[in-house]
Amino acid sequence: MKNKKYMLFLLIEAVGVLGITKGMDIKAESIFDLLSFPLTAFADGLGKLSLSGAFGNAFSVVIYALICLVPIFVLLFKVKKNTFRRVDSLLVLMSAVLFAVEYLLINPSEMGVHAFNEASASTVAFSFWSLFVGYLVLKFAEVLKNTEGKKAEKLLSIVLEVIGAVFVFSLCTVKIPDTEVGIITVFSVLNSVLPAIFGIRTVFFALNLLAEFSLDRYSENTVDEAEKLSRFCILALEASVVVSALLSVLQLRFINELSSVNFSVEIPVFSLGFILLLLLLSGLIKESKALKEDNESFI
Repeated sequence: MKNKKYMLFLLIEAVGVLGITKGMDIKAESIFDLLSFPLTAFADGLGKLSLSGAFGNAFSVVIYALICLVPIFVLLFKVKKNTFRRVDSLLVLMSAVLFAVEYLLINPSEMGVHAFNEASASTVAFSFWSLFVGYLVLKFAEVLKNTEGKKAEKLLSIVLEVIGAVFVFSLCTVKIPDTEVGIITVFSVLNSVLPAIFGIRTVFFALNLLAEFSLDRYSENTVDEAEKLSRFCILALEASVVVSALLSVLQLRFINELSSVNFSVEIPVFSLGFILLLLLLSGLIKESKALKEDNESFI
């Protein structure tokens, strides 16, 4: 079986996420709150140090400036090593955001009414991490753009594996709705989990296609894998939309027994967008194979 190690990794991830969210009764949102811990802990330490006296206050200011200037130091290092790229300009913004985030965490009263909200610290800290992740994504895209051949295919497989891990996390953190009608509950769960399940399976089809593509992009095996991917993508799109539509119909049928209803057809943009993208990709591969055969027959 292909991708055994990756399948084992996803299984371990699923067990870990379920153990944390279900076994330890920790909300999925709280897992992301862990990202705020380094910044909040640093702010707490600086706050205590600044209150220890004049020397402690001066020392805390120096430490505060040095830590927040780390992105600038990285930028200067890149300039010195002639590895600076346009996307690295974000490091300046990252440093400015880090200054603001740490200042607000040290002085929560500056956040106004949000100072009394327990989630404010995590929200403020996450503003830095969102920028940091965005920077990493842009750097990765730049590397991918300037990479060709086997290395590019390896990077694409890494992207697919990361997306698969995201789908597994999404699947393991689905909230099971509690409704008054059993069949509504079943379709609500299906409506929530199917996009993630289809997304995971699509990742494996795409990895198989990429493996064949790297060996010979015009081989029959490559086209066969592209066909499998196309068929499954179409099935996933149809099933996801049909289940969502049926959920609305069932809510209408049992409307007098439900305390709340939602008649919108919910389309999971990320999951279905990813599947649609791979559907288009598989179509291009099949067309390129047909075009190559036409050219060869003409010659």
